[in-house]
Amino acid sequence: MTADELIEQLKHLPPHTKIVVRGYEEGYNDILRLESIKIVHSEKNEWCHGEYIGGNNTDAMPAVELFGENTKQLQG
Repeated sequence: MTADELIEQLKHLPPHTKIVVRGYEEGYNDILRLESIKIVHSEKNEWCHGEYIGGNNTDAMPAVELFGENTKQLQG
């Protein structure tokens, strides 16, 4: 998805709609920031691997990662 495609879809949502990312093993987390990265297609074809990996070579394309994590500390 490109920025234009994302923006077009976001335009149809109520303004206060929360945007989240999947948690590490289950659940969802708030998006904390957008990070600029460079990616290339991955050689791995297994379902559990992402289609892209980080890369810095000349074939790398710019992308934005929606970064989120659970910021609550476990109480012990």
